[in-house]
Amino acid sequence: MSLHSPTSWGRFGPQQESNLVENHRFPGIPLGWFTVATSEEVRPGQVLPVKYFGEELILYRTESGEARLTDAYCPHMGAHLGSGKVQGENLRCSFHGFEFGGDGRCVRTAYGKAVPRKAKLGTWPIREHNGYVFAWYHPEGKQPSWEVPVLPGPAEGWTAFRTRAINVKSHPQETSENSVDTGHFVQVHGFGDAWTEGDLEIEGHLLKGAYGIEYPIGAKLSLVMKFNVEVHGLGYSLVRVQMPRFNASVHALVMSSPVDKEVGQDAPIWETKRYVEKPILAEGDGPIAEYRRYCKQFYVQEAAKTTQLPVVAA
Repeated sequence: MSLHSPTSWGRFGPQQESNLVENHRFPGIPLGWFTVATSEEVRPGQVLPVKYFGEELILYRTESGEARLTDAYCPHMGAHLGSGKVQGENLRCSFHGFEFGGDGRCVRTAYGKAVPRKAKLGTWPIREHNGYVFAWYHPEGKQPSWEVPVLPGPAEGWTAFRTRAINVKSHPQETSENSVDTGHFVQVHGFGDAWTEGDLEIEGHLLKGAYGIEYPIGAKLSLVMKFNVEVHGLGYSLVRVQMPRFNASVHALVMSSPVDKEVGQDAPIWETKRYVEKPILAEGDGPIAEYRRYCKQFYVQEAAKTTQLPVVAA
């Protein structure tokens, strides 16, 4: 899983493969929107091999500036398109010169003859805004059923996001659960106090919640911060932070992208903890049970296998 923390210091480097060992703690990869790159990573005419959702993929940008995400292997004879080139608005395979358009269909061959109708490259729905490229994942290939919000940027007086990326041997559900687990804020992050404000609101794919923390500054002073959280599926968490003492507001994004089939102070805990499906909760834990019920909608349940009974001769 690749974890993007856009308000942190640092530069987003090339995606590295995770050594995540596949396990069965969660019901697979959840459906939803996930970040696959920053906008600056893929420039016009550039082809970028990436790996997400347990798949080898190709992210490229056409000469006009449109970003596209496709399967990595040419449907003609299987060449990896990471060595391909952008040809205007098409992606050109370096093996036999087949070119593929925005819908994945072959539009031209190097032979100058009829295009094979079945030559179609798998494509992925993507969106690009706020400096990030988002891809939609659904295990059954269904189209997007919601959108992640477009946030105000420099044109509206906000500074641009700054990004840090880390690889964590965990699962997207864990990172989103962090926002409702108020009990760990004092123990792990060293806050003086933490509390929830109001109840969780769940509207389909969207979960909203609020909490506050008090952070000690020296022996006598403390900083109070208020957080309003919007979880848009398990790959995109928007945290609106208010700091009344400084009359300041911050937008923080936590975007978890699964690399294989499966921050900061939390990462060592995520990597070594075991997922407890039915935890024994205590007062002060936060609305974790409600969050767990919310998460179930993002997993496609496998159909129950039918059992064939032996036929007994009369």
